[in-house]
Amino acid sequence: MDTSANLILVWPWALLLLALPWLAGHLAKRLGLAFRPTAALKLPFSTATSAPEKSLSRLRSLNPWYWVWVLLVLALARPEWQQPEIEIKQQSRELLLVVDVSGSMQEIMDGRTRLDQVKQVVEDFVRRRSQDKIGLVVFGAQAYLYVPKTLDHQLLLQQLNGMQPNMAGQGTALGDALGVSIKTLRQAQGEAAILLLTDGANNAGLLSPEKGLQMAATAGIRTHLIVVSLNPEAEMAAQVRETGGEVFSAFNRRELEGVYQQLDDLEPATLLRRFSPADPLGYWLILAALGLTAWLLRSSLRRRLYV
Repeated sequence: MDTSANLILVWPWALLLLALPWLAGHLAKRLGLAFRPTAALKLPFSTATSAPEKSLSRLRSLNPWYWVWVLLVLALARPEWQQPEIEIKQQSRELLLVVDVSGSMQEIMDGRTRLDQVKQVVEDFVRRRSQDKIGLVVFGAQAYLYVPKTLDHQLLLQQLNGMQPNMAGQGTALGDALGVSIKTLRQAQGEAAILLLTDGANNAGLLSPEKGLQMAATAGIRTHLIVVSLNPEAEMAAQVRETGGEVFSAFNRRELEGVYQQLDDLEPATLLRRFSPADPLGYWLILAALGLTAWLLRSSLRRRLYV
């Protein structure tokens, strides 16, 4: 992020107009038009004059009206004092990855365990969402918050890759996993969603999945269900959709990747917009040009009165 302030010209090409008076005079001469050279086009100096004196002499010889033109051209170039860059998050999103680590996740799918395939696909999903706050809940017979919501995705991925089947006990406590997730997301600062992945039906825990999904719907937390190597139960799928979420099933690695790509569309990643506030300076140049114009007109009028 740029933390420096800079003077910039938004339309620097406008500086080419500085040469317009000289080009107009030169063209008039070439066409043989009646033209009386003015001081703006005369740059008299002695060949014996030193270089600094030559430059000063040229500046003095310019028609004072040319400086009005210079000020107006500089104003047209839109000078701005650009302040340090500011980052603003738009469409802020907080996600909880809720992953089944029961014993059945060590079954083989496409040459690797289901859990290993899930870890790789979920890792790719996380890497695509650098500005999202993402947490991780794991569940087997018990459910617990493994990684709180964080922007430190490197830490999240380390913990994700360290997951092992049966690390939360034998069983599948879907309802408890939903309960832990809802408690974690109740105070979310952005759009909240649960991505619940399992390969089995609920058979453990204190809270039923039906009650957990009712809680999610009441809290306004979308819940998406991803079922691996199994077709989702119709009743549970209907309840998931009542939360505003969707239901997916995947029987191989390619289908699992497709599910998380669809989730990218359903839960768009947090957008980070950068902009640099700028203070326009052009109006000061316009005021200076008006002041110089007024002074030149006043001087011209006084000369005429005293002639």
